[in-house]
Amino acid sequence: MGLFFENIHIHKNTKYNIEVLKKELIKYFEEKGFKLTAEGEDGSVSVVIYEPENSDWVSVASELFQLETKEEIQKVTEPLSKCFETDVITAGCYDSDYLRLSLLNICEGTDGWINVGRAEGMKQLRRTSIIPWKKVVSDIDALKSIVKAEYVFAEEAFYKIAALIKMTSKQAVLEAESTEVEEGENSIVLKFAAPEGTLKLPEFIIPLYNGMPCKIGESQVVSVYNNGGKSKGLGIMFIGDYVDNDEITFEDVKLQLHTKNGWEFVPIELKKVDWTQGKKCYYWSDAEFPLPPAVSESIPLMKRMKLTFEKEIGIRFTPVGNPRKILDIKLVVYPLANSMDGQTSWYVYRYEGSKRKYIEEHNSRLTEAHLESALKDLLNPDDYDLD
Repeated sequence: MGLFFENIHIHKNTKYNIEVLKKELIKYFEEKGFKLTAEGEDGSVSVVIYEPENSDWVSVASELFQLETKEEIQKVTEPLSKCFETDVITAGCYDSDYLRLSLLNICEGTDGWINVGRAEGMKQLRRTSIIPWKKVVSDIDALKSIVKAEYVFAEEAFYKIAALIKMTSKQAVLEAESTEVEEGENSIVLKFAAPEGTLKLPEFIIPLYNGMPCKIGESQVVSVYNNGGKSKGLGIMFIGDYVDNDEITFEDVKLQLHTKNGWEFVPIELKKVDWTQGKKCYYWSDAEFPLPPAVSESIPLMKRMKLTFEKEIGIRFTPVGNPRKILDIKLVVYPLANSMDGQTSWYVYRYEGSKRKYIEEHNSRLTEAHLESALKDLLNPDDYDLD
């Protein structure tokens, strides 16, 4: 995957003031429904104001920017250009295939545009207009050559343009959550909370469904995501006829969670309990387990995908016992506050309807792949109890 970013850059002058910039940014984002959090508190999204001493520009990076239309670009650039009576650049890079730069100075009537590369399915908002850039670059002919060149990674063009406008290379590809501040550089981070939606019950989904069967003695993980409201209480059950006579049991069962310090694994102990109609299940629950709410759809797509991944709850387990029962494993995960409507389940034949049909579809997919390495994963129906 290539680079994605949408940033703004403000040409520093005598009228530029960091405190005024902060107020303007806070106003811009609060009008979109985001709320500035108190210093030291976490927020769902960050805004970084980055001002290296050896640069003529101050840069602002945030996943909150959605500079996808001319109107949205004007909405963020015009107030800043007017406030500081200066040039403002927006920079958008999309999967390293397409780079889009705008240049605006509302006081002087400057309105420039640069397109580099092309992103599939994304239309250019405007044609390239280089002449207005003459006032900010040191060599307009060099700029023309940079824009006309072909690039494997579109952001390479911005590295070269940055050198012409006395901007650092780090500013050219600034990312809000990965900026490392070095000696002689200044950086301020503002944290914002996403708008709260209406109160919703918790509801689990499986973001990425793994259709590969479990294997005896090998660790497996199923991850769920709360697509509803904030809540407490998590329950899991392993169900199936194999439970009654302990034909399959589970070892090394634990929750797999994302934290600021990396992965955290929380061991849990399953208990064999009565389930329904004389059937048993392996069960665990924690009434105090926190379930964070779904990520707000107001957050830009790439940031939303990252936050969604970070909020996933993984259930990791190692099955042991009778391999003929391995396709029978069924895991049910549910929020205690909405146990019926909010539950989700994982079992390999969920989308095929039966174990026999699953084996047919599974083997067909692997055979059609024409990969020798895939043939080792073909399943023999005679190896499993299918009735």
